[in-house]
Amino acid sequence: MKEIVKTLTSLNRFFKSKEIYQAQRFIISEFKKLNLNIKLQPIYTQFGTFYNIIALLNPNKKEKIVISAHYDTFKDYPGADDNASGIAGVIECARRLVNENLDISIDFVAFCLEEPPFFATDKMGSFVYAKNLKENNKKISGAIVFEMIRYYSENQIIPPEFKDVIPSNKGDFILNVANEKSRNFLEKLNLKANNLKSYNLVTENTLAQMSDNKSF
Repeated sequence: MKEIVKTLTSLNRFFKSKEIYQAQRFIISEFKKLNLNIKLQPIYTQFGTFYNIIALLNPNKKEKIVISAHYDTFKDYPGADDNASGIAGVIECARRLVNENLDISIDFVAFCLEEPPFFATDKMGSFVYAKNLKENNKKISGAIVFEMIRYYSENQIIPPEFKDVIPSNKGDFILNVANEKSRNFLEKLNLKANNLKSYNLVTENTLAQMSDNKSF
């Protein structure tokens, strides 16, 4: 996972940089190592065409879930935490699950255009993906969105309304966020983190709409 983060952070993944296409090719190559079928989903914008990368596991199974993260960054930020860490998490999940005898279909998706100026618009990669599912009447049981999963701090600000859920200011935990409609999906997942605390938060607060989860 560290090597994936290192490679992605060596590239400028802002939509105006041609290196975003290098990042795309790298992610494709990582999925191909796992012998997954890959689809590129175009996102047409006034600045050119960008792509969601969809790696398919058991595509013929009736029940589907999505495991996803975005690979673009904002301006010239290296984006180690936001969101090379998320992409590394998606690829690691694919690596661990590809040889399991699963009775579900999984789309491992690397979204493009999560960052401004596309966030919360119809050009946002996750919106394009989710809209396509809806238009083709393809239902999913749930979507897991990895966002900023590798930030660490000895002291960080916790919003007052979350103090009951997150008792410490130390950034040594994973926060699993869902809205009320997704509560059962979150509880069923029973997510845990190795050597880290893990907290579940069900909220209608904007925290539940600040990344690609907004599109679902």
